Amino acid sequence: MDNELFKTINDKTNIVDLVSEFVQLQKKGKNFFGLCPFHDEKTPSFSVSPEKNICKCMGCGEGGQPITFYSKIKGIPMHEAALELAERAGIKINDQPVKTDPHAKDYALMKEAMTFYQFNLKNSKGGEQAITYLHNRGLSDQTIEHFKIGLAPAHGETIYQILKDKGYAVSDMIALGLVKQSDDGSYFDLFANRIMFPVTNLRGHIVGFSGRTLSTQDKVKYMNSPESHIFKKSELIYHLYEGLGDIRKAKQAVLYEGFFDVIASYQAGIKNGVATMGTALTNGQARLLKQVTPSIIIAYDGDEAGQKAIRSAIPILSSVALKLGVVTIPESMDPDEFIQNYGPDRYETMFAESIVDHYQFSYQYYKKGKDLTNANDIKTFKDQVVRMLATADETIQAIYKKRLAHDLNIDEKAIVIRRNRASKHIESKPAPLPKKKHKKFLNKYERAERYLLCGMLRLKASCLYIQSRLTLDDHIDQLTGVLCIKVEDYYQEHDILVIDDFLNGLTFEEREHMEIEILTSMQWNNVFDYDSEGFDEHIRILKSYADQRRLNELKELLDINPHDLSLLAEFQQLQAKLKH
Repeated sequence: MDNELFKTINDKTNIVDLVSEFVQLQKKGKNFFGLCPFHDEKTPSFSVSPEKNICKCMGCGEGGQPITFYSKIKGIPMHEAALELAERAGIKINDQPVKTDPHAKDYALMKEAMTFYQFNLKNSKGGEQAITYLHNRGLSDQTIEHFKIGLAPAHGETIYQILKDKGYAVSDMIALGLVKQSDDGSYFDLFANRIMFPVTNLRGHIVGFSGRTLSTQDKVKYMNSPESHIFKKSELIYHLYEGLGDIRKAKQAVLYEGFFDVIASYQAGIKNGVATMGTALTNGQARLLKQVTPSIIIAYDGDEAGQKAIRSAIPILSSVALKLGVVTIPESMDPDEFIQNYGPDRYETMFAESIVDHYQFSYQYYKKGKDLTNANDIKTFKDQVVRMLATADETIQAIYKKRLAHDLNIDEKAIVIRRNRASKHIESKPAPLPKKKHKKFLNKYERAERYLLCGMLRLKASCLYIQSRLTLDDHIDQLTGVLCIKVEDYYQEHDILVIDDFLNGLTFEEREHMEIEILTSMQWNNVFDYDSEGFDEHIRILKSYADQRRLNELKELLDINPHDLSLLAEFQQLQAKLKH
């Protein structure tokens, strides 16, 4: 796909409409603002410019033109993002050589199987029984469709014949766990007479299934696809891809134990739920969650086994720096059972009111069932809490030391917390002296950006001149870039910028940056000749940073299609330009 085609797709895609699918936007001046979908923040710093058809977060720097944004938000390569947006825009693309996924054939086979299972659910006698079962479990037709639930027919050879007729090799069917061969040489469906739940990877490809039996005689209630080169349970999270948009919006995922917990919760209004694949949480799954969200709420079953599983999951999730909360489902129920018994409204209320942090949960979990007049229980409880606090922040340690001392009726000094098995006690270790803060040394791009901001602050005409020559993607410092946009918005209603009035309209963080960094800077306090020639030079410097970013984008595109001569030529030109 050549550079001109990328440009056409970007031009034909409305950035505001596209971003609005993932971010709630509000119009301020000429631009739109919302909470960044790529990182956790409380103050909206994700700016979208309809005029320039580009978006950018001034907090983390993510964004770009439509293809770049869509690629990042969906977690797919840029050429796939371009193809999807081209289809939306009605742009026809001739077949061109691109890097193919080595598992593309397997994904296609699994998609065919899923499509057939869905068809069979809606168009067979067995399907009527399965749909009745799903409706009795409280699932609506819309929910069944969202989760792409299907039915494997009771007749053993059906899926084998369907896939064979479509040209797929039986060896691939066997390798992917759809079909098995019997002793007499015939083939049969591994999932016969089971309700089928497709499992996707983070790219949205079907990689396996979980089947729930409809037979009361079957001793195995749930059966997963066997491990294969595309289905590795320890590296997959159910509903992660499908729930990605809701997870991004909520800045949080809810982690359940079972598929039906995810489905029932989705229907009850909690749409950012995911689940492990019927096994204990793994480090790989924790890293996968960390890729898409900064925060996890664990909502495992309320029975003893579920609570124990939460305790096991906490250190794994904490190891990848995820912010954690825990919900304990009352009456030892699982989430699905709670919804069945009490309804979605009470479930949402319970969910909202019952979240505790993982320290609170762990403390209560360790304390539960202990006789705190019994020496053995006292020692066990104390040791468990001390281990829990070994890696905690000192403030958290202080709070729980006090709480533990109160519950055990002992002096706090008797509670010794060791960090990482070190021999020194935390409480006896003197607090480190605060490091002296040094003024940040600015590089030439940051100096240029501040110079331009100061020029904009001083005169409306300068602001209009500068902003007409800059795009959102030109800014490099998060707060300075936000301030440039807010100065432009201020001049929409004022001819003169009054500093105090302008400061009053800023967030605490923005005002602090203005007062400490900008209004005390050399660029503001020294006498500069602010004219178009000076602005042009600093704009040129600032834009050269964008050239470096474009160079990085071209590297990505050339990785996808190394034989694209137009991309290669642009890459070489930028390399030469940046050397001078």
